[in-house]
Amino acid sequence: FIEKIGEGKKDFSKVGDGDVVILPAFGASFEEMTLFDSKNVDIVDTTCPWVSKVWNTVDQHQRKGLTSVIHGKYAHEETVATVSFCEDYICVKDMKEAQMVADYIINGGDKEAFLKYFENAISEGFDPDTMLDKVGLANQTTMYKKETRAIGQLMQKTMITKFGPVNTKEHYLEFDTICDATQVRGID
Repeated sequence: FIEKIGEGKKDFSKVGDGDVVILPAFGASFEEMTLFDSKNVDIVDTTCPWVSKVWNTVDQHQRKGLTSVIHGKYAHEETVATVSFCEDYICVKDMKEAQMVADYIINGGDKEAFLKYFENAISEGFDPDTMLDKVGLANQTTMYKKETRAIGQLMQKTMITKFGPVNTKEHYLEFDTICDATQVRGID
């Protein structure tokens, strides 16, 4: 087993050449996969297809020049893996944080305070003054569907308010990446 050594960090020192590594349903980050390749390990990939769908979604965001707004807990294994596929991102764990982002998009604000609040939940070099003009929504698949949908509606309304209804599609993109199975059994 891989030992966790902090928020979003793991100790891979015991993984050796030719070992077998089983990826969990939450997947593995791009950096972890690169490490496994360098150690020539055999990988058994049990990544959930819904998690892969989220990764494809954030890849679409990046290709279209969007910042990914990820509804999830920034230190959760799945979100750590997801953000590793993003150039620009901000994680919001709930409606309160999504509202903070929406308020900043519409009104601007204290950039330093915003960055301090989200310091562990943003991409390196994140600039809310330029990186929140075009956003796409994704989620940690175990978050509540109702809250993710509400955050999506908030982001869409925010972009309509800021850029007008005609230009919304240029500034906001959303795909359904919520895993229905986790809605039934509970969330992580």
